[in-house]
Amino acid sequence: MNEVKAMRIMVGYNGSDASKAAITDLHNSGFGDNTEVLVLTVAEEWSYPRTAADAQMIADTGKAEIEQLCPTWTVSAEVASGSPPREILAYARSFHPDLIIVGEPHHDLSEHNLFVGHTSHVLLTESNCSVRIARGAKRPKARPQRIIVGFDGSVGATLSVEAIAARRWEPGTAVQLLAVADASVLSLIGRFNPQMRGAAVETKFASQWAETLASRSLAKLERSGITSSVAVVLGHPKEVIIQEAERLDADAIFVGPHCSSNSFERFLIGSVSASVAARAHCSVEVVRQPESW
Repeated sequence: MNEVKAMRIMVGYNGSDASKAAITDLHNSGFGDNTEVLVLTVAEEWSYPRTAADAQMIADTGKAEIEQLCPTWTVSAEVASGSPPREILAYARSFHPDLIIVGEPHHDLSEHNLFVGHTSHVLLTESNCSVRIARGAKRPKARPQRIIVGFDGSVGATLSVEAIAARRWEPGTAVQLLAVADASVLSLIGRFNPQMRGAAVETKFASQWAETLASRSLAKLERSGITSSVAVVLGHPKEVIIQEAERLDADAIFVGPHCSSNSFERFLIGSVSASVAARAHCSVEVVRQPESW
């Protein structure tokens, strides 16, 4: 079993149901006893809280809730005034978090909504560290965590696996590396290589490719005491990842942030982090290597 990494986390908290759910989600995110959390509440001109006093009350409430939920953590609270995403990013430049967490309700799949809210969108686009769009979905206490990783063997996918392996999960936690083979790309391959035509051949090729890409990641997870597997599903990534997460009743999805310009590298999964973050029923963590703030 590996040693759990010390984590520095920023939580954007405004007292809404979504941000309360984000705090609930903290307890199920694999963080160790040596976690440090900064709760930041931003007073806005057009939305509650509008005053610094109200913001301070909300921030203190969020801090107290985290301390009660995770008593071994070091928790502090700060307030600011202005645009929430800008203030969160500004504070991040001095706090240097490994992860920024904000709560947001999911957007129904039938709405064809590809976008998260403004704060989440700015953070996903401009943050120099990982961002978790948290949804405190309830799961049966007797059931261990189920996690899906959007996997294509890219740097982003590998970082997702490393982030999971570096945390502390309850016994029985299961991680599925999900490779999504885009049917349009497979059809294109079939046009140039007749031997690749046919759904059965396409699926076999995709499975072999995914298993080759995933071998090291599977081994890393197993060494960390985490049950892991790889699955290949044909379809469009932004739809399939969400559908598989719902089918498996997943508690979280981990994805990389960037889209490769190479169509073959995009063969198993495209850059769909924003769409998945907007429409998943569970929490979505977009993982990137921390950079200098």
